[in-house]
Amino acid sequence: MADFSKQLAERANTINMNAGPSPLPDAALLTAAASLLSYPETPGMGIAEISHRSPAFDNVVVKANDSLRKLLEIPSNYRILWMQGGGLTQFAATALNLLAWYRIKNQLKPEDEVDAWYAVTGSWSKKAAEEGARVGVNAKKVFDGKKYGGGKFKGIPPASEWDIPQLEENGRKPAFVYYCDNETVDGIEFGGVGSETSFPFDKFDPEVPVVADMSSNFLSRPVDVSKYGIIYAGAQKNLGPAGVTLVIVREDLIVDLDEAVKYGGTRVPSMLSYKNMADTNSMYNTPPTFTIYVCSLVLRSLLASPPLPLSSPDARPLSPLSDFADQKSSLIYAELDDGSGFYVGTADKAVRSRMNPTFRLNGGEELEKKFVKAASEKGIKGVNGHRSVGGIRTSIYNAVTLDQVKTLVAFMREFRDQNQ
Repeated sequence: MADFSKQLAERANTINMNAGPSPLPDAALLTAAASLLSYPETPGMGIAEISHRSPAFDNVVVKANDSLRKLLEIPSNYRILWMQGGGLTQFAATALNLLAWYRIKNQLKPEDEVDAWYAVTGSWSKKAAEEGARVGVNAKKVFDGKKYGGGKFKGIPPASEWDIPQLEENGRKPAFVYYCDNETVDGIEFGGVGSETSFPFDKFDPEVPVVADMSSNFLSRPVDVSKYGIIYAGAQKNLGPAGVTLVIVREDLIVDLDEAVKYGGTRVPSMLSYKNMADTNSMYNTPPTFTIYVCSLVLRSLLASPPLPLSSPDARPLSPLSDFADQKSSLIYAELDDGSGFYVGTADKAVRSRMNPTFRLNGGEELEKKFVKAASEKGIKGVNGHRSVGGIRTSIYNAVTLDQVKTLVAFMREFRDQNQ
């Protein structure tokens, strides 16, 4: 067996705050590394070498799904799909599958158009609305966060200010309502730090499926899955390596996409069909087997070793991770709010992300570049903001420890004192 002491020492001296791919638990990575050479269920063959049709890999998926159902308390009438293509593919897949479902359910004519409503809170939900329009829905924004924020994505208006159409305006319901639970680029989250700004389910017809992109805060807090039609999440934040996207979809929304053609639907690539994936246990083609295996290890570790103890015997399985996220992000936001004005948060306080705190430095871009360089020299990596907005972004996913966040905050204070 290889000696990983050097690599582990290097990891111990590095704080990885990249927005994704992001850090994973050491224990899961060490187990995965050993399994690459020889997987216990297939001695002599590594986990990346075994057939996706084999009983051994089937057992990997079964265990991963079982762990996920326990952590998220997923109802039995929901299917778990392991797909490829990331969130950008799901921008289209969610729309295409629900377009087909809606056309079949309502037996539409080819000329009938279909509406979908998007809550645009940041860069990713904006892209989702654009892709929905590309693939055939009338994508209506129930609000535009950039208009609300004076040209920048920085807040979420009260639900009373959302432009939610009345059904009598066009005589039909939308096929779905779409939102992004946490905007990685802009540092905006529904139900963020100290916030009660949760998604307003009560403002929408309960028969209209709600679609949520939870890529960057997936597994960071309890979720009532029963409120959603579809939840999806790219793995590369809290779940595992890049290369797989987890989709949780209510069974009644899974339809034969080809059947929708006679109701005005278009032919959809087979790989985007939720039905194809559900019917084959996500084995419609060769899936990213190693990535799914690492995801299964991460899920197992979250069940076996949560970062904090359960607050009570009745606490939900993800409650420790929620408390952990609150603790870590609150330390950073306290530094932004210290009164000096050196660091300036970019998101409104009511919707600050627990996963991706974003801020600017009062001294401008050159000082921000100096901050990123100095942080990297201290072993704090990946704190530069998204290329589209600049600034600083400190992504503190589940595998980032409380001590690492404390080290970041100490560095922020030191940098401020030296550059004020």
